Amino acid sequence: MKDGLEPLCYLLYTIAVMLSIKGSSSIKKIVLACYYVVAAIVIGIACYFSPVHLNRILYNLFFFATISVFSYYFKSLVSTKTKGMLINIIFCINLGAFAYLSLVTRHLTEINNYYYGITYLSIVVYAFLYFEDLLKNVNELSILHRFDFWLVAGYLLYFLSCFFIIFLYDNFDVELRANLWTIHNTILFISTVSTLLASIWIRQRRY
Repeated sequence: MKDGLEPLCYLLYTIAVMLSIKGSSSIKKIVLACYYVVAAIVIGIACYFSPVHLNRILYNLFFFATISVFSYYFKSLVSTKTKGMLINIIFCINLGAFAYLSLVTRHLTEINNYYYGITYLSIVVYAFLYFEDLLKNVNELSILHRFDFWLVAGYLLYFLSCFFIIFLYDNFDVELRANLWTIHNTILFISTVSTLLASIWIRQRRY
């Protein structure tokens, strides 16, 4: 999993989120921006400076950090306690999977595509919960003027498209895996750039 496009995407996500921050009600976005800064650094180290076993440890920790931050972020977006409880349950499933991976089987130095697949699928469910909530609570503000809409749309494109790549990753030979990971990061880049452009557009209209 060595591709310089990935840490670049997280830096671009950082810029996109920072541009959207306005007022004191943006704590969730500050948390998200900090996550992307750390993600860019960690994945950059994993891509360029770490041996194979450390690369895998960093990726496993990164995926757990991802589901932790995204669970917090999406819980702040949904409007009902039922959806918030469902997000908590899904997070606990991911927490259990990570604990099993790291503490029980002690496979933190190995790539576990099924664990990654659970994380991707969890975020897809989060995205659908948000969109269902958005459609039920329509107001005068166009959804096209909401940064959260564009961000979550980008997440849905990325995590849903790449779920099958992640989940079936171990079933392909080494050469094909490299090509699949390139496709994976290309989709991430498209998602990132679309979110950044939307953030710039919204900011221009705001001022």
